[in-house]
Amino acid sequence: MEEKIIVSSTSRWLLLLLICALNGYLAQKNTDPNPNSGWTFSKQESFVAFSPNLTLEQDQEIMFSFRTRSPNGLLFCHLVEHFNQSVHPLLRNYHFCAELSHGFLQVKYSLNQISDVMNLGKALNDDSWHSVDIFLETTSGKLEVTLDDLPSTSIYLRAYTQFADVKAILDWTRLRSVVSFAGLTHAVAVDHHQFIGCLRSLKYRELIDVTWEVSPTIVMQATPGCQDLCQGENPCGEGRCVNLYTSVHCDCSLLDREGDKCQYSNITAVTLHGYEWLTYQLYSEEEKTLRDRNRFSLQFKSDRGSGVLLYAVGSIDAGRSLEQHHSHVIASVHQGTVKASVAFGDDILEQTMGIGVDDSRWHNLTIVHERVKVEFYLDGVRYVHETVNDMYYLGLDPIIYIGGGKKFVQTLGLQVRQNFVGCLKNVYINDHSVLYELRNNHSFSQLHGNTDIRYGCHRVANISLTFPKSKSFLYLSGYSDRTFSVQFDFRTVRETAILLSAKINTVDSFGYQVKGFFEVWINNTLPMIKFVRSMYYDSIANTTLLHVNVSDNQWHTLSFQLKDGQVKISVDNLSLPSFSTGNGSTLVKTIEIGYGYSRIYAEHEGFVGCIRNLVIQKQFLDPINLMERAPTGGYQSGLILDGCKLVNYCLVHQHCQHGGRCLSDWDGVSCDCSSSAYQGKYCQFSRYHQSCDSYFQSGWRRSGVYVIDVDGSGPVEPTYVSCQMGISTEGDYYGQTVVEHNLHNLTKVRGTTLPDIRLRLTYRGMGFVQLQQLTKTSAWCEQYVQYRCLNAPIGLGNLTNFKSIDGGVVQYIGEAGTAFTPGCSKGTCNCDDESLVAQEDSGFNRIKSQLPIGEVTVYQYTDFSTPDSRGTLTIGPLKCWGNTESLSSSSVTFVTEDSFLKLPGWVYGDLKFSFRTHQKQALLLYQSSSNGDWFKVTLEAEDAIKMEMQIKGKPVLEEILDADQPVNDGEWHRVTLELSAHEVRCGLDSQRRIVAIPFHNNITFDGLLYLGGKLYDHGSYHNLPGLAGCVKGLVYNGKLRNLTYDVYDDMPNILSGCRPRCSPDPCQNGARCVEMWNDYRCICTNEWAHSGQSCEININNNAVTVTGDSEAFFDLRVSSNPLEMEERIVFSFRTQMYRALIFYMYDELNNFIQLEVVESRKLRFTRNNFQQIFYKDIEVPGITQPTWKQVVLEPSKIIVDGEVTFLGLSNNKMETGYSTDPFANEEETVKPSRPAEKLPPFLRLYLGGTPANVTTLEKFTGCIRGFKIGDHPIDLQKNSQDIAGIHRGCKKGCNVNLCLNGGTCMERWGEGLYECDCSRSNFAGKQCELEASGIFTGQSVVHYEFVPYGEAAKTNTEQFSFIFKTNCSEKTMVMLMIFSKTKGDYIMISLSNRFVRALWKQGNNLFEEKLKGYFCTGTAHKFIYKRQGEEMWIKIDQSDWRKKFTTRTYLENMNMVLVGGLIPELTINMEQKYGDSNQTVNFTGCISEVTYTPVKRESNIVIQPMKELRDLKNGSITVHGPEVLQCSPVDYHDPSQTTVPTTQFPTTSTHPTLGVTMPPWNIGGPRVYVIGKGNNITSPRPTTTATPTTTTSMTTEPVTTSAYFPTTEQGPTNVTLVLGQIITDTVSYITILIVSSVVTLMCLISVLIAVVMKRLRKGYVTYDVRKKYLEDFEMKEPLNHSMETYSPISPPPKKDIHIATWDEFSMVSATLGPNKKKQNGIAPGKVHTLPADLKNTDYPVQTTFLPEDASLKYPVYNRKKNRPASSISEVLEEMERQQKAKELGVDPEQIEDPKSHGEGELEWDPLVDRTPLTLGIHHDTIYETQDEDSDGRSQATSSESEDPLKVLDQQEDLLHEYNGDSGYEAESQRNGEDDLDLGESLTPPTPDSSKLYYDITGVTESPKCPPRSFKLIIESEEQFV
Repeated sequence: MEEKIIVSSTSRWLLLLLICALNGYLAQKNTDPNPNSGWTFSKQESFVAFSPNLTLEQDQEIMFSFRTRSPNGLLFCHLVEHFNQSVHPLLRNYHFCAELSHGFLQVKYSLNQISDVMNLGKALNDDSWHSVDIFLETTSGKLEVTLDDLPSTSIYLRAYTQFADVKAILDWTRLRSVVSFAGLTHAVAVDHHQFIGCLRSLKYRELIDVTWEVSPTIVMQATPGCQDLCQGENPCGEGRCVNLYTSVHCDCSLLDREGDKCQYSNITAVTLHGYEWLTYQLYSEEEKTLRDRNRFSLQFKSDRGSGVLLYAVGSIDAGRSLEQHHSHVIASVHQGTVKASVAFGDDILEQTMGIGVDDSRWHNLTIVHERVKVEFYLDGVRYVHETVNDMYYLGLDPIIYIGGGKKFVQTLGLQVRQNFVGCLKNVYINDHSVLYELRNNHSFSQLHGNTDIRYGCHRVANISLTFPKSKSFLYLSGYSDRTFSVQFDFRTVRETAILLSAKINTVDSFGYQVKGFFEVWINNTLPMIKFVRSMYYDSIANTTLLHVNVSDNQWHTLSFQLKDGQVKISVDNLSLPSFSTGNGSTLVKTIEIGYGYSRIYAEHEGFVGCIRNLVIQKQFLDPINLMERAPTGGYQSGLILDGCKLVNYCLVHQHCQHGGRCLSDWDGVSCDCSSSAYQGKYCQFSRYHQSCDSYFQSGWRRSGVYVIDVDGSGPVEPTYVSCQMGISTEGDYYGQTVVEHNLHNLTKVRGTTLPDIRLRLTYRGMGFVQLQQLTKTSAWCEQYVQYRCLNAPIGLGNLTNFKSIDGGVVQYIGEAGTAFTPGCSKGTCNCDDESLVAQEDSGFNRIKSQLPIGEVTVYQYTDFSTPDSRGTLTIGPLKCWGNTESLSSSSVTFVTEDSFLKLPGWVYGDLKFSFRTHQKQALLLYQSSSNGDWFKVTLEAEDAIKMEMQIKGKPVLEEILDADQPVNDGEWHRVTLELSAHEVRCGLDSQRRIVAIPFHNNITFDGLLYLGGKLYDHGSYHNLPGLAGCVKGLVYNGKLRNLTYDVYDDMPNILSGCRPRCSPDPCQNGARCVEMWNDYRCICTNEWAHSGQSCEININNNAVTVTGDSEAFFDLRVSSNPLEMEERIVFSFRTQMYRALIFYMYDELNNFIQLEVVESRKLRFTRNNFQQIFYKDIEVPGITQPTWKQVVLEPSKIIVDGEVTFLGLSNNKMETGYSTDPFANEEETVKPSRPAEKLPPFLRLYLGGTPANVTTLEKFTGCIRGFKIGDHPIDLQKNSQDIAGIHRGCKKGCNVNLCLNGGTCMERWGEGLYECDCSRSNFAGKQCELEASGIFTGQSVVHYEFVPYGEAAKTNTEQFSFIFKTNCSEKTMVMLMIFSKTKGDYIMISLSNRFVRALWKQGNNLFEEKLKGYFCTGTAHKFIYKRQGEEMWIKIDQSDWRKKFTTRTYLENMNMVLVGGLIPELTINMEQKYGDSNQTVNFTGCISEVTYTPVKRESNIVIQPMKELRDLKNGSITVHGPEVLQCSPVDYHDPSQTTVPTTQFPTTSTHPTLGVTMPPWNIGGPRVYVIGKGNNITSPRPTTTATPTTTTSMTTEPVTTSAYFPTTEQGPTNVTLVLGQIITDTVSYITILIVSSVVTLMCLISVLIAVVMKRLRKGYVTYDVRKKYLEDFEMKEPLNHSMETYSPISPPPKKDIHIATWDEFSMVSATLGPNKKKQNGIAPGKVHTLPADLKNTDYPVQTTFLPEDASLKYPVYNRKKNRPASSISEVLEEMERQQKAKELGVDPEQIEDPKSHGEGELEWDPLVDRTPLTLGIHHDTIYETQDEDSDGRSQATSSESEDPLKVLDQQEDLLHEYNGDSGYEAESQRNGEDDLDLGESLTPPTPDSSKLYYDITGVTESPKCPPRSFKLIIESEEQFV
């Protein structure tokens, strides 16, 4: 049966409704098609929009809600769609928008040019919903905005207040608008960011009080609903998913995992070494915002107690309307604890956590910020803080530092500044893993301080300090001890550098402490120590430590130790014996690593490399601590920490040019150019100019020797030339380069006995390329050619041919005129007429392509008419001047400042041009480019230009060049810009500066070049005017541009050529001409006296001389208008009067002005102010000097020689009523007659004086000129015609001061004569030429009496002085006495051969004082006496003052001066011992300049008796005895007055080439080839003639050169040029040939003799002794006493081993005869060492020590000392004893030893024993050579068969010491510190094998003889003995 399930219809409908509802819910959840549910905007250019229906009266309101994580984004914008401007003429633009900007809400309303902005909220990008309500009341313009639940904010829009009717502008009835959300519908001028996030609840008010939900009519890439991409399955696994709307991000910070989806369990860790740090970019700069939620976490592990963990600081303009908000988050390890700090403005929350966190264990630090709450976590321990600041937001900068940084800003929360050293992992900023992003190369995470990060956690050791530059150094202080040690590892690639230096105190041989220093160097890759015992005298010892290359980019260890005056050095554990610095040596406080104490090293000698493991005084110095904070007193400069990324760039790149030495820097290479003639980073720029003209155009004006580089930076080396500056050509001036050659003047080239010859000239210092370049670049060149003849035709093109250096044929001699014309060519020469009269063809060759002449071919004439027929040739030096690149013919003139030229752009090569102007500022040149790049040159000031360049939008050049002199002086000035890789050289005249630029010798300009002006469509020139002046020599793009071709007829303000109107100067009377280019303006130097367009009118020409006679004055009615008294009055005067009336001017109402000289230094101006008299004194320095003083009188001021004095009159009124006594209560110095009745108006002038009875003032004596009242000059010369005592003109007698010795020149006015006033000097005579001196013979006395006036009659401040010169006598001589005839008081000065004595007597008081010394030297001495109260002071010359206490009593009526001695009537009352003629005599000698001043006052009385004598004022002076004649000047010079010789300096700065002299030159002569026999030569052959070597100077005369050629009449000439004169010594040509032949023959004979002698010799020994120390002249000095240089390996000294040194054995070998063949296992001449286990009886000795007797088979043995012979003396003693035994026929043991020195007289024959051993000369190296043996086989010498270094190594145990106890006694005992000297030359000498050589260079024979270099040659072995 079938079962059915029946469902009722009701149930069915219910189920259907449930399914529909569920589907609707799911659809709404996923797609949310309802607009009110919102929209998601996740793509660029996504938006929704609608068009509102607006009315004129309608208000606008928009409401919406948003959520986002982006700080910037457009929320909505109301815009006007495209409209017709003609329909809406008042509307320009409109937008009404709201957007997020830096996290806050910004509402902006803009209408036309008026905008208003409102800012609300903070940190709105927190991914939370925020609601916004914006309401605009269109009637009042009120804008009101409500954000979330905050109170609303409103403003009144300025557009509604400034526009009369906004509705007329925004006519919504005719305008179509659109409202868009999240983006814009069309392109409009509104800056915005795309909104990323969600918007919902979009509402808009369309009708009054009705708000509608927005239904977008346009939807562009917006998704309905607010989608959360993290819903559903978590893509981050266990991590937190973060919805970014465009994608998701996984936060793994709470897990121990990382990855894009937290998929990795292997956590990234990094190791930081202290010089590295990490940065994380929190956001871009435009996204900078405030945040109220932040999280920072990291894990760290370290064994260091301090280091920065986290550093995040910043401030932000919160909402732009608020103040700056400072905040920070900082965490660091500090002394084993963690210190963290979070700042909200002034509220700083700090927390110290943990203890001992430097335990090398992992620690977890987290900082969480949630609005007002901040939580700190360390290893799970929580600390909570809350801020009290309403601004609880953090506004951090975009970059956050992790693990350290560079140059942190000082912040309160930053406890330490050291970088972190240790490991980091799990570093999170908010939800981002910094280390994971770093490992995956995300741009937000960056590593700094190193290029290679070290992942994983590793122990940090060996942190190195990097010295990146040559002047980087580490300076440490506080080390003062006798024991000092320092050790460190270093690494470098520099071959020369200083590693370490320190100051040291030592004790010298006298026991005094001296200051010195030591330095440890790397010298040519080898370590070296330099010790300077004293910095005040030369005591340097340089010792190479080891032959170990330490410049190999490997680590090496240096150890230095100072202890007990001994210094020990080791490198890589290889050390040498210590050396002594002296007892008591102490380190002086400081050491310096990487640089030296003296600071005078070359720029590249500082250390560049790395240092690590620095240990000083056994204390390790941490590099990080040193970088942060050096020890007390120390500091570092330029050091960095970077892990020692040292690369030898010189192995990779060889950029250095022109011989520069490559130096590897930290970031590339630099070049040492010090030994080259070039400069720049790569030595690419030549230091020198290309020619003398280039120097001249750059400002050098002094002629002399210069260095030039003809090809600039090309390959040709610079050379010396002579420069003649200021050569005028075509109206301009140039520098001329003069190059001399070696052909002598008047060289005889034709004669009856000469062959056909060809001469090839050599030019001094220049080859073919240089000469060709010089003539090519010079504008003009010339060379003088002269041929003088006597019946010797020149025959150009036939008999005589000239060739230029490039082979061109020259068949002419130019004329001597300035323009070139061939003065002599083929068939037109004077000498071709074969005349028997001497003739000449001469002139200048000026065709550059045919200069200079390099070869002359001369064929002899075959038909000479007389034996005297001859022809001589002179070729002058090559002279070139000017430059083809800077000729005035290619110049242009810019007449106005708005004119300029448009030229093709500058695309490559150097840029140069010259300009001249009078402007202070101008745009000279501008190069444009379409990409915005530019280059310009501007005149910035009167002495400076500025070069600027912008490349790729960045300024790369901004350089100001200051000139040595003004550049707006109207002269030419050169501007240069030279390009090279990485650098440019900017130049202005002589100033050149190299500037680094960031591009590689390529420029990217593609626009036009604007010359001389500016562009009006560019607004960036700050109104800088264009150039008004000239430009020439524009060189760019590799060539010269002739600017005249760019000037056209339609350019009226630009002219071809330079057309200055101020040259020649049209201005007169010294006026300055202002160049206006095609016009001029004159600025008069004296604006008051000069006038006219050219300042040609000079009222000062109208001058008169006023003699001061009674009638000598002007009385002039100058006007009938009294008001002219108030006009300006101008005049000049000169006088020597101390008081005089210059002028007085008055009118009919008694108003007056008056000017007079008062008190010899003032001008007094007087005038009336109503009835009062006002005067003003003006100080005028030198008013009585006979120079012109110009006076300008104005109503309110007086100007005297430019100095302004204001009168200070408040009213300055004139009298308006007449009175006969207008100034009743005032004193008038000038009072003219005043009639009872008022006269008609007048203005009267008294000039130079007044009529009698008008004034008591003295009349004026002197000159007056240029008197002008207002604009009316007074013709003084015309008005003086009928006045006696006034002369036309002003004749000067004192044009120059003709008075000598300080005399004053006094004018004799009107005569043009002078007199000398000598009253203020110690001289007399017409010109003060007679010295106030006298010769005293012991018989004469000058007696002078005077009357002391006033204070001089009673004084206690007297003073006097005099100069004396004598040879003394046996008795005391009286030199001077000042005496009172009434009181008997006196002061007397006397002289003996032991002292100068001063006697002072007053009443019964007598005082005596002596100055001991010998002053009878026949030279001048000055004695000075002064008294002040009770103290008397005396001195002689510059000795110290000698003080004597006297009494305060006054000297009264001192009225007599006696010079030279005493007179009898005075000696009666004197003390016996002073007036006794047996003890005291009058003076014999010269006395001068006696000056006595009774009272010390400003206006004192000066008594000068000797001057009165010379002035012949005999009324008050008497000479007792013979006449006192004048002395010759005593030549006394005050030692305190040092005379500095004056030096004339050039107008420009000194150039490095100035002052140089020509280097020596082997002038020789030209190369001469005989090419034919001529007339009388039978066997012609090519020959070359040599001439003696001479050094010559340059000459510039056209016929003078310093090169000469031998002739029969004038042979080789030794030439010296002295002040332009040539002095020659000639030698016959034939004589030279004969002498040369004889010398050659003698040389051949000498060679033959030497060969024969060598064959005859059986053997020879050659010694080459290189003497090193000159002091060892005694045998007592050990042979190796001063060895300071150590060998590479120094074995310990062997004690108790005594054997003669190899030097001494060699001498014995030479004495006894040739060496034997190899015996005892030792080859003759070999150097050997001794076995350490050798016994007394087993010493191997060369057989040369054995006598010829073959029966003696044992070594020579010192029986006296019981050991083998160890020196020459012992061997000779033993040989003498054995010889004597042989002669006596007895056993040698029975013979007594010969006596040593001091034991008795030794038998010594000086004629036999001539050995040079007594010189005691130190032998560094002796090489012994072996002659051919008996069977003819050649034996190799020791110096040839073995390496010299091996030979030296074998000498290490041989001792170099001997003493001189006798001629035989010379023991050699080795000192443990001695060693062999590794000199520079290790090559064996090769002297003549038949002689013995001793080099005794420098041995001084006599103190009068200078040391000479020579060798003592010993012809044979017998002579040696």
